Amino acid sequence: MKKLIFFVLGIVCLSAVAMGVSDCTCSGGEKKAAQSGQLLEIFDVDGSCAKARLTIDGEEIFVTDVFIGQKGLGKQREGDRKTPVGTLHIKGAFGVKPNPGTSINYIDVTPSIFACGDNNAYYNQVIDTAALHHKCNGEDMYHIVPEYNYGMMTDYNAACVPGLGSAIFIHCKGSKAYTAGCIAFDEERMIEILRRCDSTLVVKVGK
Repeated sequence: MKKLIFFVLGIVCLSAVAMGVSDCTCSGGEKKAAQSGQLLEIFDVDGSCAKARLTIDGEEIFVTDVFIGQKGLGKQREGDRKTPVGTLHIKGAFGVKPNPGTSINYIDVTPSIFACGDNNAYYNQVIDTAALHHKCNGEDMYHIVPEYNYGMMTDYNAACVPGLGSAIFIHCKGSKAYTAGCIAFDEERMIEILRRCDSTLVVKVGK
């Protein structure tokens, strides 16, 4: 009887060790996945000009020139014409032009789509003014072209606190060598980002 008990205990112990090894393997795999992914870095800032590097799963896809806020980095409030520093995430994509093939939730920008900067419940949100019956004084996105031909919304000021800044997007370049605080790419690069990346894209803005 004692031999049987020791035999059963031995099986239980071995099973526990096996489960422990399995758990460690899974944990390590998850850690590796978290370290890879999609990263868009903004660096080498000189006034309203900067470099951008897209890396996917550790592979550099491209490095290109971009425009940032007219006053450079360090956004603190609405209208300061600065680009925020730090880590941003993607809330969705949009465009006056049709979806170029992105898996990110895509808003077709029509005449009633606005980026709201009003001091109300819609602050720092892209809204359909027709559906909400809201007379918005924010950005009339349909008429901001070619900048909003394609773009992505970031989670800057995620709490949507009025006055802290709104409509920080990643979008196409326009006729000026700066933005009001967004990050602007050549249109072909913007399309490439949309096609290659999904909503897990992380944007890191630094000096």
